[in-house]
Amino acid sequence: MKHGQEELGVVPIGVSSLDQKRMDWKPEVDTAPLYLQVAHHLESRISDGEFPVGSLLPTENEIAAALGVSRQTVRQAIGTLRNKGRLSARKGVGTRVEAGFDPEKKRFIAHSRSELFEIAAETEFVIDTKEEISAQGKLAVELGCRPGRKFFHMAGIRYPGNRSRPFSWNEVYVDAKLAAAVKDIAVARSAIFHYIEQYTGEKIQEIQQDIRPMILDAEIAGKLDVKAGDLALVVTRRYFGSGRRLLEYAFQVLPAERFTFTTTLRAES
Repeated sequence: MKHGQEELGVVPIGVSSLDQKRMDWKPEVDTAPLYLQVAHHLESRISDGEFPVGSLLPTENEIAAALGVSRQTVRQAIGTLRNKGRLSARKGVGTRVEAGFDPEKKRFIAHSRSELFEIAAETEFVIDTKEEISAQGKLAVELGCRPGRKFFHMAGIRYPGNRSRPFSWNEVYVDAKLAAAVKDIAVARSAIFHYIEQYTGEKIQEIQQDIRPMILDAEIAGKLDVKAGDLALVVTRRYFGSGRRLLEYAFQVLPAERFTFTTTLRAES
């Protein structure tokens, strides 16, 4: 007896639906790995209902041919979406679209540059404060710069894509000479350092990330819809260009209930 995909209750999506979109698709972020761009493209198609939950994606070869990328790129993209719970693979069946992604349960600590792109693509940074400031006192020490150096300061709340509730409080300090790269942004749907890279043509060479606990004060607790005195995590990042020039300093405050810090340790070979 022949067991086809229809017999398992899963209907494959035709390759034609991918072909129709081929001319509309192109890499969107020059500095993001191609596989992440393909993953974002496929996830957008899932969210739009073109690949319904329970359906099967076309094969890796079919997706690669339709998008004009390598099979290895597609495989990495599918692996990314499997890790996020958007896809599952079953031997002899194929790659199935799942509903199991909850942006509020997303691990929010990045372990790589590419993960920062993923986080930014899944959230929205709604900016409600913009101003040029002169770094003095404690701020100058925190930024590691000379007193009086000018920065363009932005602050606001980062939300999951569905805007269900505040996820983190974010503040960003960009070298004032690069303010033109970000000053007109009201809602950032990409990493701020990506806008800087697009503006300067220079790739960020190093990102230094620090993590520390804090107790929320009333002001930030109110913005995040939690109680003053609750535990939170502060993630600070410094973005350096060539010659280790500080181009951006950013920090985000995440209530304890909204983050998980996961590390995988493997035996040395």
